[in-house]
Amino acid sequence: MSVGAPARLALGTALLLFAAAAIAASPAASGAQDLACGPGDLEVRRLVFEGNRAYSDADLARTIVTTPSAWARRILKLPFTVKRCLDRDEIPNDRARLIIFYRRRGYPRVAVDTAVKAAGSGGVEVRFRIREGPRTLVRSFVLNGLDSVADRRRITRDLPVREGGPFDRIAIEAARDSIVRRLRNNGYPRADAVHSFAVDESALSAWDTITVSPGPRTRIGTISVAVLPLQGKTQQIPNRVARRIMGLDSGDLYREDQILDAQRALYRTEAYQHVSISPDSGASATDSVLSLTAILAEAAMNAARLGVGYGTLDCFRLTGELTNYNFMRAARRLDLNARVSKIGIGEPLSGAKQLCPQAKRDVFSNRLNYYLGATLRQTVFLGRRTVPTVTLYSQRVSEYNAYLRTTTIGGVASLALSQWRRTPVNLSYSMDLGRTEAQPALFCAVFNLCEQEERERIQRTQRLAVLSASVTRDNSNSILSPTRGSVLRFEARHSSPAILSDRDLQFNKLVADGARYMHVGGGNVLAFRLRAGTVFGRTFGTATGFIPPQERLYAGGPTTVRGFSQNELGSAIYIARGFAVLPPASTGLPDTVVRDTLGTFRRVVPVGGNTLVVGNLELRLRSPVLPELLQFTVFTDAGEVWNRGQSRGFEGPQLKVTPGIQVTAFSPVGPVRAVIGYNPYARPTGPLYYEAREVEGGGLPCVSPGNTLATRFTTTADGVTITQAEGRCPSTFKPRAQGSLASRLTFSFAIGQAF
Repeated sequence: MSVGAPARLALGTALLLFAAAAIAASPAASGAQDLACGPGDLEVRRLVFEGNRAYSDADLARTIVTTPSAWARRILKLPFTVKRCLDRDEIPNDRARLIIFYRRRGYPRVAVDTAVKAAGSGGVEVRFRIREGPRTLVRSFVLNGLDSVADRRRITRDLPVREGGPFDRIAIEAARDSIVRRLRNNGYPRADAVHSFAVDESALSAWDTITVSPGPRTRIGTISVAVLPLQGKTQQIPNRVARRIMGLDSGDLYREDQILDAQRALYRTEAYQHVSISPDSGASATDSVLSLTAILAEAAMNAARLGVGYGTLDCFRLTGELTNYNFMRAARRLDLNARVSKIGIGEPLSGAKQLCPQAKRDVFSNRLNYYLGATLRQTVFLGRRTVPTVTLYSQRVSEYNAYLRTTTIGGVASLALSQWRRTPVNLSYSMDLGRTEAQPALFCAVFNLCEQEERERIQRTQRLAVLSASVTRDNSNSILSPTRGSVLRFEARHSSPAILSDRDLQFNKLVADGARYMHVGGGNVLAFRLRAGTVFGRTFGTATGFIPPQERLYAGGPTTVRGFSQNELGSAIYIARGFAVLPPASTGLPDTVVRDTLGTFRRVVPVGGNTLVVGNLELRLRSPVLPELLQFTVFTDAGEVWNRGQSRGFEGPQLKVTPGIQVTAFSPVGPVRAVIGYNPYARPTGPLYYEAREVEGGGLPCVSPGNTLATRFTTTADGVTITQAEGRCPSTFKPRAQGSLASRLTFSFAIGQAF
């Protein structure tokens, strides 16, 4: 892959760097020094640490109060940014804080000196000179009280303290806490531990002892269940069902983590508004059996929801849901869902097309999209951390200008595995009877299916079975708008006759997505994402062949590469407004040909591809006005979609880089974004077709400039039929370049963050 237009990448990066200066307009992240600068106060322009080798400047800066002015003020000299001034009373205290910091970590001979000197007019530099000195070492580390404990090696593995290692009191406390937590999760609910140490600072030696009191190894005794029904109701969920969901049995080892898992499983049913599982408070400290009491407060067992919304691609939409949390009195959840979209533009509920201008340009928005489904979820299956779900549905769903998928009847069976709490795994098998409609030009240009009979064969109702697996690791701090952490996702999909799919529908698909969010002070967030995917045929090395349009990869739009319109990244196919008939006398060819002479097109057909890569980098800036409501973002997106091993005259892959800005408003339904992306690229060359009307034979003649395909016109009672000889339609149509700045801007509107 070649990387095009490095100057454009530099432009996007420069936008990010320039916007970063605005970070300092908000209060600093440290919040350590909250003193206003008065007349005559000296600004802290530099904070310097010298001699620190064991700990970084950032570690030490978090320990003290003295803080310099924002870097944008110090470096870029921006006058409106945060200014911090010197508090001379805090300098001695900061020196003491640093000494305590080092001594608690085993540096008894540390020395810290301070110096304050002028740094320009009205400013000072604060310098801390540190002499760390030698570090105290642990000469002996003894664990007492574990001789009778089962699986002692597991309890003491990987402790942050070792003989011969540094004497760090913070690490010793962490070791003590780890031992107690592991014991309580291994049958010792009354475990406790204390540590004592002796230090010879002259010899730089320490002797540490952790004394453990594990108490008796304990098993679960009787489990009492007390249910508090909803006011005015009788108990809805039988005790035996609640016990099965908890998964705790008399005689099991007492493990705190499993009791917490039991509480989570009960809450997950959403049939209880409060859950408490606690040990018997009257038990003796020497008992080896501990009884449990579960107090369960039931919630309403039925819920109904109705929602109305608007989307730039869906137009108006209506959703309804009925939920029973206690189906067949077994705490199973039954959801009945109905969704209708394209209201206002799709038949038979059209009539508001002017309110949905973007959807109006979609050739597949002329019919209502819908979903009718029933989902049954079993709360417990093969353990608390395995949740099976079965769904039956019927739907019609479209992708902007790409395809329309109508499923007469379909079903999905899935297993959600949460054995790894932060990395859930979802396995599913789906089968449906349905048909996928795509624009004829796509089938002809990409798959060489140009005859109407061939297209009808591919688009007939077929059986599609898909086996899929997805893994997600979400370490972010928010679902709607994260500011810290990361999210990793991976999905694999497979379809073949081996799992009962139709022979014409065979593919393998892999998609990986990773995002990282970093808080950079003052409520500002730096975020970046990388997404990649590939679709291949029966074997990994096979890239060619028919891939169902709904399984192809698309990019472009407000959630991927924002400088391009929805799904229009990559190669393109064009639909002509008309054509000119050129007889042999005017071309010197033996046959009549048809070609475009206007140089314009009526519609773009997104090609998508079997290979995708997208990268996003954005800086989300807290607004100085209404900061809880508004957010400003500058971004640079890069990506490409292409057909590996299937060029057929299309342009090869070339990374496209598009910078831009967006304004986000936080609302009850999530972040609402208005996006402006800058696209400096001319539209790619591609084949040009004319979609003939039924009275013209319903054909798809190629009208690309320079094509030599023989064309015949036949007059019938119904009109004139257009037929064309077989052959490849050349990718010679190049849309006219748009030179104005406004023509290079892509505007979009979306709900939810881009990633």
